[in-house]
Amino acid sequence: MNKYAKLIQKELIKISDPAKARWLENYVKHDIVSRGCGIPLIRNVIQDHVKEYNTNQFKMSDQCQILNDLMAQKYTEDKLASIIYMQLYWKEEAAAKQLELISEWFDNRWIADWNVCDWLCVRVLTPMLDCKEDVVKELTKWNANKYLWKARASLVPFAQAKMIEQYKDVILKLSKVLIKREERFAKTSVGWVLREYSKYDKKFVTAFLKEHQKWTTPEVIKNSTKYFHDTI
Repeated sequence: MNKYAKLIQKELIKISDPAKARWLENYVKHDIVSRGCGIPLIRNVIQDHVKEYNTNQFKMSDQCQILNDLMAQKYTEDKLASIIYMQLYWKEEAAAKQLELISEWFDNRWIADWNVCDWLCVRVLTPMLDCKEDVVKELTKWNANKYLWKARASLVPFAQAKMIEQYKDVILKLSKVLIKREERFAKTSVGWVLREYSKYDKKFVTAFLKEHQKWTTPEVIKNSTKYFHDTI
């Protein structure tokens, strides 16, 4: 393990909280292993680390090694530390490089629960979607991936996109694939995005649910229609 990743891990161990760890493990499920560190504390660890060692000035290959080593660990907080580092210090990096690294994380099965997956989507992929080219093309490639969490990550970033309205056709295309999968968290990604899109076009959401009612669940319908005033 890279020595700088070890230093970050050492600091995370110092702020661990067994009681919070048990709560998070029970809440998230998926057999995750937690240290019980809150996001603000993890962010402080990363910021203090970069301030002391200037790792954000390292060659990209060396930074990738740090992030990979953290993401490969079994603890949720180590994985989140990797994502937070990317969120804070890779804003100016090419989308292609970031997407390549993230794709490898999924392929290596280092992301295996909704908590880490969705934090990555909202904090890293959504901002990329809003301001960088070719991101949609790459996410579309992930859509039919056999690995649930990579497939989920193809759609979830659109939920909080600033320009969600312009992605109507993409959302429809990606949702059609995921709603037909058996896994609960494939379907809930559809419900989450439709919920947000319903703020702009309820007819679109209604039509989707009607067309795909064979594959929808009560949970998907509840999420999709959260902002409806009338029952579908």
